[in-house]
Amino acid sequence: MKNMKQWFLVALAASSFTYANAQGIEKKITLKEDFKAERQANGDYKLSIPKGIYKMQQGRDKKELLASAPIAVYGDTLISAPKSERLYFMLTNNGDTTIITERKITVSGPSNFRDIGGIPTKDGKHIVWGQFYRADELSGLKEAEFPYLNSLGIKQVYDLRSQDEVNSKKDHLPESMKWIHYPIFEEGNDAQMKAVMQKFRDGSMTKEAASQLLVKANQDFATKNLPRFQVLVKQILDADSPSLFHCTAGKDRTGFTSALLLSVLNVDRETILDEYLMTNYYTYDKIQGGMDKMFGSAPVKIDKEVVTQLMMVDKAYLEAGFGEIIKKYGNMDNFIREGLKISDEQRLSYQKKYTY
Repeated sequence: MKNMKQWFLVALAASSFTYANAQGIEKKITLKEDFKAERQANGDYKLSIPKGIYKMQQGRDKKELLASAPIAVYGDTLISAPKSERLYFMLTNNGDTTIITERKITVSGPSNFRDIGGIPTKDGKHIVWGQFYRADELSGLKEAEFPYLNSLGIKQVYDLRSQDEVNSKKDHLPESMKWIHYPIFEEGNDAQMKAVMQKFRDGSMTKEAASQLLVKANQDFATKNLPRFQVLVKQILDADSPSLFHCTAGKDRTGFTSALLLSVLNVDRETILDEYLMTNYYTYDKIQGGMDKMFGSAPVKIDKEVVTQLMMVDKAYLEAGFGEIIKKYGNMDNFIREGLKISDEQRLSYQKKYTY
């Protein structure tokens, strides 16, 4: 396809029918973490940690975390917390310290809203928590959840969707968050998109063709759309406050943005791919739950495998983007210097600021 917007609207059209059969999508935790904090329905935290005796401190921010009185915990434990506040936990054992909080931001509407903090870097450090958030569309957020959302500290929200997507489902955000419309794709002629959509609707699009659309999308992210990502990544890294970036499904434009940020901060390629593939884990239930609604009311023939292919992520998609980067720049370090226009000195400054 000549226009990237055309590709995306095909995938968007698939999602507008709700979601497909999750056959072919594996609900698997790909990002392995020895220490995890998961928010329960009542707001409490379930801490999953290796067996042992840990000194634990907790707080709503770094200052409060460090100042809090330590308590002893012995492996997995529950911590009471108000639903309106986010807490951080610092666990120390034999001189080793780990900081955790919830990765999945569980609120109404989005299923793929998550913090990319805590991820290990190649030099043994970790990405700071509470600075970089990624998500799917945010129209379903409820005002009752705004106190909790405000506790995340997010000040700017980059909406990577087209104007048509924004018009369809506008973000519903607290006043404390500045909405920034930053479409990755240029607005343009949608005649070819309509032709592809017709193939999708009449069932003539194949699973292989759907997969190739997403491969091509990621290749274009690293080439045709690179100037947009170049500006976006630097704006997020230069911000003095936490940022959230999102598209409609939170998987392609958002996934590529996340991959670039993690690359700048010295995370290895396999870990970046593992983080990318967590979209399948987080969205699995929503995809599975919408199957009956979609296929019970669809007025035209729709291939389940095609829709599933459009709604999931596959390692091959992001790898296709990486492949274009290596083809042109030789390695990721050169790409960051020449493609993203981030000097070695600036990159080290970002790593110092956003890792611990």
